[in-house]
Amino acid sequence: MREVYIHDIGSAVGGTTEYNDAATLGQSEADWQRLTDKIGIRSRSIAGPGQYTSDLARAATEALISRTSVHRDAIGTLVVCTQTPDHLIPGVASRLHGQLSLPQDCFVLDINQGCTGFVLGTQVMVNWLRASGGNGILVNADTYSKLIRRDDLTTRALFGDAAAATLYSTRPGGLRIVDSHSFADGTGYNAFIAHGSALRSDTGAPSGICMDGPGIFNFALRRVPESISAALDPHGLQLQQLRMVLFHQANSYMVGQLARKLKLTPEQVPQNCENLGNTVSASIPLLLMEQMPMLQPGDFVLAVGFGVGLSWGTVLLEYSEEGSLPPRGA
Repeated sequence: MREVYIHDIGSAVGGTTEYNDAATLGQSEADWQRLTDKIGIRSRSIAGPGQYTSDLARAATEALISRTSVHRDAIGTLVVCTQTPDHLIPGVASRLHGQLSLPQDCFVLDINQGCTGFVLGTQVMVNWLRASGGNGILVNADTYSKLIRRDDLTTRALFGDAAAATLYSTRPGGLRIVDSHSFADGTGYNAFIAHGSALRSDTGAPSGICMDGPGIFNFALRRVPESISAALDPHGLQLQQLRMVLFHQANSYMVGQLARKLKLTPEQVPQNCENLGNTVSASIPLLLMEQMPMLQPGDFVLAVGFGVGLSWGTVLLEYSEEGSLPPRGA
């Protein structure tokens, strides 16, 4: 069975910065100070006027291609994970494929998934590349700011817009994908929903994102530890052996509560949501991109997604001794 590796990641963020403060969002400065101290998000990059998911996806993918030695003609798989497509039909992956002039025999696919999107996208990529070989790119991109109700300051303070493009291949070197698991509980469909965002009218509900924050928080505290055990136990690994656990960056409070419940050290749980916010499925690869330079051969990294759906899952990675990650900026 072919091994699949992650080699590098490119990124892009929304063109406008929005601050979580009284001057930007209203209410009192004391109220915002209390909120930002709790959630750990002080500013967010959001899509500027005329900027859409495909624009961020293209910028991230071009950034990735420019720093790797892989030619566009050698990209045989393109998967885009987004819940905020430019159009319902066709998918963002088709638009991106044309903009990048990728080969016509490239496998092109959109996935509608949220905060577990990096996990599910990785599973799709691994299964496809094990069968076909070659190189593939997974793009995680969203512009949730276009679905946020402007008067719903609770959700508005959380979400940022960004994209991450990750290069996978069967060529040894970089981060070997050891295992991945994903789970779903569709009875939680309404816990995080964007009313009026597609064909169903949702009469009587305010248009835009509606989130049951406490419900999702309790769901994550219950299901995430179980999924981590399911990821580590078959490989005889303990939490203490992990170099890093990269949680979906929902907010600093939720990540901190998960870390405390699992008795992880602060060094094992890096965060980057302070100036990015919750970037949905892009949050894990953006964090992984930042942490790559700190990894050493033999380090294990666990990526953990959870959220809308309800869905959750993990990807277990090992820095491979067979090769090295490309140098930053190469």
